[in-house]
Amino acid sequence: MKNWVSSHGLRFVAVFLAGMAVPLTNGIAQTQPGFDESEADRQKRLLEEQERAGVESRTVLPEAEDISYADVLKDPDNIDLNFRYAKAQVSRGNVRGAVSTLERILLITPDLPQVRLMYAIVLFRLDNIDEAEREFNALKQLTMAASLEAEIDRYLGAIKKRRQTTTARVQVSVGVKRDSNVNAGPRSGQALGAGLLFAPTGRAQKQDDFAALGIVTANVTQDLGHQAPDKFLFSATYFHNEQMQIDPQDIQSGSASVALKLNYEPFTMTPKITYTNLQLSREHFHSSWGAEVRFDRRNFLPNYGGIDGHFTLGVKDERFSPIFENGLGPERDGQRVEAEFGLKKQFTPNHILAGTALYTRKLPYEKSFNGFRGHKVSLQHTWLLGEGQFLLTGLDYATNLYKEPDPSVTAFQTRHDTQVRFRVTYGAPLSNFMSESYFGTEASKKYYDFLKDWTWTVTGEILDQGSNIPNFSYQNRRAQTMLTRSWDF
Repeated sequence: MKNWVSSHGLRFVAVFLAGMAVPLTNGIAQTQPGFDESEADRQKRLLEEQERAGVESRTVLPEAEDISYADVLKDPDNIDLNFRYAKAQVSRGNVRGAVSTLERILLITPDLPQVRLMYAIVLFRLDNIDEAEREFNALKQLTMAASLEAEIDRYLGAIKKRRQTTTARVQVSVGVKRDSNVNAGPRSGQALGAGLLFAPTGRAQKQDDFAALGIVTANVTQDLGHQAPDKFLFSATYFHNEQMQIDPQDIQSGSASVALKLNYEPFTMTPKITYTNLQLSREHFHSSWGAEVRFDRRNFLPNYGGIDGHFTLGVKDERFSPIFENGLGPERDGQRVEAEFGLKKQFTPNHILAGTALYTRKLPYEKSFNGFRGHKVSLQHTWLLGEGQFLLTGLDYATNLYKEPDPSVTAFQTRHDTQVRFRVTYGAPLSNFMSESYFGTEASKKYYDFLKDWTWTVTGEILDQGSNIPNFSYQNRRAQTMLTRSWDF
């Protein structure tokens, strides 16, 4: 009897301790169930991609016919055919060839507004600012529709900003999101603790929740006055994620970086230093210093139709503080080393495909079981729909292999995670969905002027993570919508 009580009593204690350990084991490996300290940076990158796509979609030219140079040689004096050929060249990414074709047309008939406008836009895209400005100013002397005149003014404004030695931009985004499994509750409904399987309870179970999002970013660029267009860059971002019900998932993050963009022939080098400070559940939890250097080269693979490439190498010193929700954060202190290689190809003016490969190595200072090697490949397709509209489609696949077993989970299995993330974002200016005529009085039109420059985005995302340890195998579905606006100074 005594032996029976003793053995069953020890088993009860083990199960009890395992139950207590679930939030902690999740916390060790994921900071906090469902929480990823890179979420703020991921949201910032998504906003940058959206902004870039919106700008490019406003300048994209209509789809062109598939006309070859052989077609032009059959009727070389046909102005309309030459113009259509120039549009086809731009469509195939041969922007410099289009310049030659348009110049040939303008030598013969210099007073064609349609040709001159396209010529000005192509020059602008090639960063030939002086000639582009001259062409846009010449076009303003002609009689044209108000919408076309506004477009020319926009280009002239962009040229003026490019000439400023110091420029600044402030971007504000606000929105809401809903996660189906915000705390990354295990999909099987079971978890490991001290080597024993049991059913999690309370906050360790799968939970859905809404959250309010806010992001403010400020960027300052200073031209260094060199012959090459070298620049000093400063950026600061504040990210706020306010959960409606699950307060332990509230995030407040601030980051700042300084960088130099140095232009060489034929590449650009950008060394950068970054500091990040993050609060989780209203308590200071994470801070890091990072240094990286990025190399960019346009037309990296000229024999394959002008593919741009980049390579980034960086290191971070990461520090974690104990908080009420997770007292074991400091066990994750360490260095994170990352190397990324990427390629980008614009197949047509409307379609851009980019791919990256990322290698990560986490080197903990104390608890070696928190160390891992990570590999991640990403593909993103950008579809420029015109009039500021865009569709971004992204697919990520990642694996993380940890160095050794975490004894608080199991002494026999080394954690190995695989993660698939699929995301689709549609965006468009609010002006596409309303007309100035809806705002009848002069007083109410000020609201139109305020709203028309905001970009509305809606995002759907599925994150599926598999793991050989059930604690870390989960799925989350996210729906998110945001409004974004930028101010340039």
